[in-house]
Amino acid sequence: MRQYKIRRLNHRVYEPNDPLPKNLKVVADWRDGHISDWVLADDECIIQVLRRGQMLRSKGKNKIREYIGTCTGTFLISPNTKMDTSKRINIYSFGGSKNPDQVLLDRTNLSKAEQVFVLYLSQGLRPEEAYLKAFPTNNIRYAKEKSTDLVKTERVQTAMKDELKPVCEELGIDPKSVLKRILYVSKNALKEDVQLRALLKLSDILDLEDKNQTKVTQISGAIFKGFGEEVLEEIKRPKEIENE
Repeated sequence: MRQYKIRRLNHRVYEPNDPLPKNLKVVADWRDGHISDWVLADDECIIQVLRRGQMLRSKGKNKIREYIGTCTGTFLISPNTKMDTSKRINIYSFGGSKNPDQVLLDRTNLSKAEQVFVLYLSQGLRPEEAYLKAFPTNNIRYAKEKSTDLVKTERVQTAMKDELKPVCEELGIDPKSVLKRILYVSKNALKEDVQLRALLKLSDILDLEDKNQTKVTQISGAIFKGFGEEVLEEIKRPKEIENE
């Protein structure tokens, strides 16, 4: 289940497998829903109708068009319209100005919730845990999906690097010194498996691996582990490439 706050009120969105309250009646076709009705959206989620109204069109035979509004968006009532429960940037406009998934990827500035999300990540929480604390939802499956999308974005990766900068400066670490150390180990380690791990690390840093493989957990390496003593020790001397 997800929750969104609209005008100081929390509104729920039930996922397909969520248990429903016993007295909750669901309208099978959302187009037949009226204010306060719970309806089945086309993405199989259940959401409440908050608004229903009419608008005039300047052209066409049917000048009066009806629409339905929910806590995630506004939709024209028509056989060809599909209603999903993805949160729009503007829930009062048709289409919400952009596809919400594309908006998530294109946006450059962190929202307040995303700033909190990055803060929790830097403290060592897993992405889904950070998402649950930063955003108004308690649905773990939804949090895993959305946090995975978030950590792929450039703005979150940049913010995480900014969180790491003071630690690196304190330890005297810069990209050049790290690359030189890994390169040295890849050439001079006594064990072949240590050399191979160092080469794989270089490949990962230089982005030489298969582009079709999404490795969200490797985007920031130690960043997602937080900045405890163990992580600082790993930064000083990475165990996976040490020459023993």
